[in-house]
Formats: sequence, structure tokens, C-alpha cells
Amino acid sequence: MVKKDQSLLPKTVFQQVKAALPTWRKLALIGSFCLVGFYLLSGTYVVQPNELGVVRRFGRVVNDRVMPGIHYHLPWPFEKINRPKTLQVKVMSVGFRMVDKMKGLGPQPEETQKLTGDENIINVQMIVQYRVGDPRAYLFSVESPRWLVRKAAESCLTEIIGSMGVDQVLTTDKLIIQERVKTEAQAILDEYACGLRISGAYFLDISPPAEVAFAFRDVASAREDRNRLINEAHGYRNEKLPKVRGQAQAMVKEAEAYRTERVNRAQGEAERFLAVLKEYRESRDVTETRLYVEAVEKIFPKIRKYVLDREHGEGVVDLKMITPGQE
Repeated sequence: MVKKDQSLLPKTVFQQVKAALPTWRKLALIGSFCLVGFYLLSGTYVVQPNELGVVRRFGRVVNDRVMPGIHYHLPWPFEKINRPKTLQVKVMSVGFRMVDKMKGLGPQPEETQKLTGDENIINVQMIVQYRVGDPRAYLFSVESPRWLVRKAAESCLTEIIGSMGVDQVLTTDKLIIQERVKTEAQAILDEYACGLRISGAYFLDISPPAEVAFAFRDVASAREDRNRLINEAHGYRNEKLPKVRGQAQAMVKEAEAYRTERVNRAQGEAERFLAVLKEYRESRDVTETRLYVEAVEKIFPKIRKYVLDREHGEGVVDLKMITPGQE
């Protein structure tokens, strides 16, 4: 009887599985290593330049200042990473909803209308810019920090406008209101420790209601006319004052010069009189004659003189007319 070659006989399923078992073991081992490797690599993460990472281990924060770059943490479920954008400036609306504005819908009156201190109603729309200052507080201190920004700014805006007159709100104190909203809303956020920092509050629109807008325009026009007249008066004053001041200074200078001249002349005449008086006391006759001659020299050229012919006249005429010392 001829024996059959066992290698030529068809193998059973069990035999086939038994034969392939070492290969499957190798594949399973390789697959396990790959899964473990992928699991371990899942802990690698990247923090972008505008972000800060917050690492939690079983829910507890173990690092709240992970700087930008490539980092590693224990894979899930041991550790988790949150990456809030700390350098991104976000915007929150006050007095309207951005979604409605994007849809072309107007704000609700109860949202946009505010009451001033003198009981006037105005429409106010504002945007508040903020960013994340403390990532840990931002993530875990408050449930909805962005809505807290809206409520805080809205509360401060209502209080501030309610303490001012409508003219202040619409004209002179806009910048003051914006700065106060920023400061006071930040104080509220700090009380809640929500980790947000307000960088600015700006009016998007501030105007009276449409029903009374014409009256406000008339008041604004009158105020502009008043300011124009005041500016014109200031301009006229600024034009005239320097000229008048110059004329006044010129008159003062002329008066000072006249005073100096008169004083000097009076001093000269007084000195001359004292000198003549001294000479007169020393030599009275000579001084009298000299003074007489000097007076005649000054007076004679100014008077009309008559010369009489001696032969045909009635006696001798002395041109001196008056002899010194005689009447």
C-alpha cells in the first residue's frame, strides 16, 4: 500500500489558523506598539504665538502659563490643555446686538435708549474692546465672561448717562463718558475675577430719538451760532488789543521822553539861573548890562524900527531907547 504525502493533503481550518498564528501575533504586537505610540504622541501640542496654554491634570490646573511653542502633556484622560487667545482683541456690543446688525435689523428700544440726568431720552450704541488677561481666571472663574463684559459696561453706561445732562452727553463729555465706562466696567470685572481686561469703550452712535431730532438740531445750530459769535468776538479782541497796547506803549514812551526833556531843560535853566545869579552877585553892573544886551538882541529882530533924520527931525533919537538903570 502506497502512503500519501501529507504535504499534498488539504489542511483543515484549525491547521491553517495554527500555522498562521505566529504571523498574527507579530502583527498584533506591532499594532499594539503603534497604538501605544500614537497614544503617547497624542500628548504633544502646539501653543500659537497669540495664545497661552493652561494644563489640567484630572481637572486640577497644574500650569496656567504655557508659553507659545511645542510642548507635551500626559495623554487623555490624565491631562488636558486649553489655549485661550490672550492677544486677540475681542468686541462686545452695548445697546444693540451684532447679529441683528449683520442681518440689517434695528436695535430694540429697551436696549438702545438711555435716560439722561435732565430726563431726556437718547439712543446710545457702544462697542467695548477686551482681551484675556488671566487665562486661568477666564476659563474657570465665570461661566460666561463675555456676557459679563456686556452687562458691566451696560450698567456703567446707564449710571453715567443718568448723572449728566443731555447737552453734556451729546457734545462736550463724550470722551469722558467713554473713559469712565472703561474704568468702572473694569472695576466690576476685577470684582468677579473673570480674567478679562477692557482695552477701550467707544460710541458707535449717540443721538436723540427721531421724533425730537429736529429740536436737538435747532439747539445744536443755536449753540454753533453762539460759539461762532464768541469766536468772532475773541478774534476782534485779539486783533484790537495788540494794536491798542502798542499805541498805549507808544504814548507812554512819548510821555516819558517829554518828561525827561522837560526835566533836563528845567535843570539846565535852573543851573543857568544859579550861574547868572552868582555872576550878578559878584558884578551887578556888568551882569545887568550883559543881560540887557542879550535881551535886546533877542527882541530887536522881532520889532519894527524907525530911524529919524537928524537934520529934519525934532531932536536926537537914541536907538537904545532905554538906558539901563533908567525908566
